[in-house]
Amino acid sequence: MNRPTRVCAVSFKECWQDENGVWYSNGGFPLQMAAIASLFDRMTLMITRRDTPGSGALPLPGNADVVVQRKPEGTDFRRKMFIGRHLFSYLREIARHARTADAVHVPPPGDLPLLGMLVAIALRKRLIVRYCGSWQKTSRTTMTNRITRGLMRLFAGGRNLMLATGESDEPPARGVTWIFSTGLSKEELALGVAERRPGLQNPPRLAYVGRLSPEKGLDLLVQAVARLRDEGFAPLPKITLIGDGPERPRLESLVAEARLTDAISFAGQLNREDLRRELARADLGVHPSHSEGYSKAWLDAFSCGLPVLSTQAGAALHVIGARGERGWLVPPGDVDRLTDALRRVLTEDRDWAGLRDRCRAFAEARTLESWASEIGRRCAEQWRVPLVEGKLVL
Repeated sequence: MNRPTRVCAVSFKECWQDENGVWYSNGGFPLQMAAIASLFDRMTLMITRRDTPGSGALPLPGNADVVVQRKPEGTDFRRKMFIGRHLFSYLREIARHARTADAVHVPPPGDLPLLGMLVAIALRKRLIVRYCGSWQKTSRTTMTNRITRGLMRLFAGGRNLMLATGESDEPPARGVTWIFSTGLSKEELALGVAERRPGLQNPPRLAYVGRLSPEKGLDLLVQAVARLRDEGFAPLPKITLIGDGPERPRLESLVAEARLTDAISFAGQLNREDLRRELARADLGVHPSHSEGYSKAWLDAFSCGLPVLSTQAGAALHVIGARGERGWLVPPGDVDRLTDALRRVLTEDRDWAGLRDRCRAFAEARTLESWASEIGRRCAEQWRVPLVEGKLVL
């Protein structure tokens, strides 16, 4: 009989408990952690705690033993100083749990995942590193990002499975391979798609899904819609911003100052059921990011038959494809091109039914189940261990 296996996952993700002691978080984190946990018998999940519940809550994996790390204080330089002052404490706590695990999983970029990677390498543990940001250097690339990618290149191979989130015909680096990112389950896909409309609604409805943070370029979207309004474009699209983050107060002010409160609304963080309901009401996804790796929101939109207008960032070219394949791409940070693309997409005749079918087919091939299976296959191949009924035998 095979002994039970355990993976230790190290993240800075903020999570919270309900009155029954059940742990929750939001976004794709709980779903992806559950998929990684499915490859093992038990998971030790190292997270940080938030004091108040968040919206769009999903439970953490049922087979996870949650360990709360000290939440770093401040941002940018202040955060780095805090981590530096408490470095020994962080390393000691991570090492205590990694030492008893069969494998360690870290999803950088981020300071705590970087420490988890260093501890796993020092302890000579089997390691799954899944770099979730943009592998390509951008204006948003930090020193921590560069150090993390350099270490991934240096230690790739053997016990260390190095994955970068994205899709391309060329590998990101020697020993590092691409992996797509998703929050879609087969069960969710089976719920169906939005009503098959022959064209756009009047007015067209657009949806953004993601964190409201500076790198997402949403201020450019506000500017682009304002330009359409000023040139007399009608009807103006109705845009719903789904998600939350530090940029929300500033974006709300920008929308109000631009007199676009009738055109741009804020839905906040939604659970998966409400997210699908909002996407089912939309015609098109829009993601004007300055920097991106592989946005799960692209697949969320595709699963509901929505093409996506995005920027040429991260894996966008391979996911969204050539012009009109599953959407359209513009250069990051270019409000002129974004405005032109919105005008063109919302007015030109096209085969919307065929476009929506292509989007849906792409999403169907990239579920959480296939994602976990692919990571499991690569672990088994690189670690030279069996993968039996979806579980690694270590």
